[in-house]
Amino acid sequence: MTAPNAPTFRRVTRRVFWPALMVLVGLVSLSACLSDNSGSARSSKVDGSQASAPAERVKVRSDFPESTTTPETTAPPETTQPTSPPPTGLAVVQIIDGDTIEVEGGQRVRLIGIDTPERGQCGYSEAAFVLAGIIRGRPVVLVPGARDDTDRYGRLLRYVEVDGVDANLEMIRSGRAIARYDSRDGYGRHPRQDQYIEVDAASPSTNNCAPAPAATTPVTAAPAPAPQTTVAAAAPVVPLTGATDPRFGTCKEAKSHGYGPYTRGVHPEYDWYIDRDRDGIVCE
Repeated sequence: MTAPNAPTFRRVTRRVFWPALMVLVGLVSLSACLSDNSGSARSSKVDGSQASAPAERVKVRSDFPESTTTPETTAPPETTQPTSPPPTGLAVVQIIDGDTIEVEGGQRVRLIGIDTPERGQCGYSEAAFVLAGIIRGRPVVLVPGARDDTDRYGRLLRYVEVDGVDANLEMIRSGRAIARYDSRDGYGRHPRQDQYIEVDAASPSTNNCAPAPAATTPVTAAPAPAPQTTVAAAAPVVPLTGATDPRFGTCKEAKSHGYGPYTRGVHPEYDWYIDRDRDGIVCE
C-alpha cells in the first residue's frame, strides 16, 4: 500500500477535519446552552409554582376561614325609647253643676257620657257638691273620647281625670249621675260606654228629694190672768238639725220653706248647699 503524501494529508486535514471539529464543538456548545435554558425554564416553573402557592393559600384562607369560631362582638348599648311627657293638668276655677266645669282660661268642659240634674231640679246642688269633692281643688286632665270635640254650646267634651281617677265614672258610682249621651240616644259611642252603663246599673240614684214639709200654723198663747189681754206667741224657731231640713235641691227652695241660714262648722246643712260668695254661710 502506498503511503499518503504528507502535504496532501495536511491539506485534507485542514480542509475537512478542522471544520468538522469546529462544527462538532459548536453542536456541543449549542446542546449545552439548550440544556441550561431548559433547566432554567424548569427552575423558573418550579419557582413560579412555589411562589404562587402562598397566594393561593391566602386566597383560600380569605374565602374559607380556617377558624369557624364566631368572633365575639360587643352588643350595642340598650337605648331607652323616648316616652311622651305626662299630660299637664289644668286648674278648675268653677263647678257649674254635676257634669260641667270651667277650667283655667275660661273654657267650659262637659263630662262625657253622664248626666246630672239641672239647676232647679232635685239633686242639682248635691251632684255639684259630689263633683267638687272628687276634684278637691286639684288639677284635672282632660281626655278626649266623644264622637264630637265640642257640644252645641261650645263646651269641650272630655273625660275628666284627677290623679288617674275617672271623675265621670265616680259621679255615676255615687248615684248623682246616670250614664247617658252615648250610642243609645244618638250621640255616638264612646270608649268607656260599656263600663259606664254597667256601673250605672249597679248604682241606684241618690237624687231623691223628700216632700216639702207641711206649713205650720202659729200657736196663740193662752191669755194671762192679769191683765186680760191676748199675747201672740213668738214666731216658731226652726231647729237646724239634719232631721229637720229635708235637703232641698237649692237654697232658694230651702228658704222658701223657712229653712236656713247655715254656718260652716256649725250646721251640717252647710255642706248640702253651695256657698257662692264663700263667706262661710249658705242660704242666708
